[in-house]
Amino acid sequence: MSLYYTEPGIEIHHSDNLELMHSMPSGDVDLIYSDILYNTGKDFKNYNDNLGSPWEAVEWYRPRIEQMKRVLAEDGSIFIHCNWRLDSYMRILMDEIFGEKNFHNRIYRKHSNERGFYKNFDSQMDVILYYLKDPANFKFKESHMDKKITTPLFEDGLVIGRSEERMGINLADQNKHWLISPKQMEAMLAADEFRIIDGLPYRFSSVKAIGNLWAGDEMLDTYSRSTPDHAYDTPKPDAVLEQIITTCSNPGDKVADFFMGGGTTADVAKKLKRRFIGCDISEKACEVTVEKLQR
Repeated sequence: MSLYYTEPGIEIHHSDNLELMHSMPSGDVDLIYSDILYNTGKDFKNYNDNLGSPWEAVEWYRPRIEQMKRVLAEDGSIFIHCNWRLDSYMRILMDEIFGEKNFHNRIYRKHSNERGFYKNFDSQMDVILYYLKDPANFKFKESHMDKKITTPLFEDGLVIGRSEERMGINLADQNKHWLISPKQMEAMLAADEFRIIDGLPYRFSSVKAIGNLWAGDEMLDTYSRSTPDHAYDTPKPDAVLEQIITTCSNPGDKVADFFMGGGTTADVAKKLKRRFIGCDISEKACEVTVEKLQR
């Protein structure tokens, strides 16, 4: 393992990610984002993206995901960025290691407009798998609008443990269930955001929902996908990492990226006043990342 670069709050390692994680204490990081190898079968200029069959890839990832879980803080979140080649396989692996109940969402990121795949439906989406260490204890910062709106805090259908009576509201009798926990409800009551309308619970607030379809222009790739050998110079857009880091961590938290690539995670973490630890087995990736940090 080699410490390639350091500055206050930042560590860049030229290392296999498994070696680095084995050297880290448990619960050391608050947020993990990794744009993993997609297993395209291609050998690029700076790295080899061939892990074998999808199941061979899963077994290669297994010890790495296990270590990611170990080094993640109890209130931490992890985001695994992949595409159609592995997303279903990684979902099964993540369910196995983190637990099915700790799956929090699947985010779809539009990476490009149509590119001319004339014998198939054109692939325009990446997938980001979002898991929690503990679904009862995690960070998620809400976005706000200039105006307040009323939103329902219930949905149709009985759900065991989520249809109980609260505040005299018996959702079970109405074949409905709560969308919020008792703790969230207490916070809304304290903020004077809780309303009862026609016997049903609502929230009256300026909170803006964040969808899981990220298709804005700021989320699109800004480089030509015809030059993958320069991929370390053309990472994911800053907007992807800004949304994740701002929403799921606090200033001063430690962010980790164990497939560092072009260094977007490190760069955005620094801009948002988070600490960072990352690694890549490619020296080119480390070089590009340090150039960004120093700029």
